[in-house]
Amino acid sequence: MKLHYPFLFVATFVSQASAQVPASEKVVVEETVIESTDPETVVVEETVTDALAPESISKTITRERLDAAMARRRLGIVPKLVPAPEAPAPGSVVEKKETTTIVETPGMPPRVYNSERSVVLVEGRELPYLTIPVLFVEGSDALLDVESRIAVEDTAAAIKEVYAANPTAVFDIEGHTSTEGTDEMNLKLSADRARRIFTELTVKYGVPATALSAHGYGENFPAYPDGTEQELMLDRRVLVVRVK
Repeated sequence: MKLHYPFLFVATFVSQASAQVPASEKVVVEETVIESTDPETVVVEETVTDALAPESISKTITRERLDAAMARRRLGIVPKLVPAPEAPAPGSVVEKKETTTIVETPGMPPRVYNSERSVVLVEGRELPYLTIPVLFVEGSDALLDVESRIAVEDTAAAIKEVYAANPTAVFDIEGHTSTEGTDEMNLKLSADRARRIFTELTVKYGVPATALSAHGYGENFPAYPDGTEQELMLDRRVLVVRVK
């Protein structure tokens, strides 16, 4: 489905992400919406600046805006068993074009994240996932801006539509962080953010709590363990994984 957005749109506003956030954490967010080569994607480039000390934390963030129809399609995919791959014939050439992140953590089953297909392989099952394009106030679970709130609302609508058609569907909210900071801090932060999205979806937007769970994985499954600042931002993510 082709999205018809203006090629360039700039909006500047001041947002206090939460009543719990003190005035010193107000931010100015300048947004530029850029037409994407992917008809199902709109890229939003943001410059986030501390309103009281603009020189201190100004940084540019690029993220994709959630497409509601794509979200419904992706979450509508039923998880499936994945047969073990057959060994290639002797002398054959095997081409591998997909990008995967394979992580083994003590005490956890190996997880293989395939970013091209948006699926995670866990214990022989292929689980489709959706990345919610949300940003949080640094070091907290407070949503940063209006775009993040819209993304959560659109995600709720997609989950409710899929759940109405299949009441046995279950989704897990996964919180992840970059490798910056301590393991303990990142594990708590990712769990807090996953629970925050869980609460937003259930309390504010009416997603049945029986259809959701929430877990924080901290920095256990980074896609970019030694990445650039932009790549580390991509690791600070929240996924909706269809587990049933």
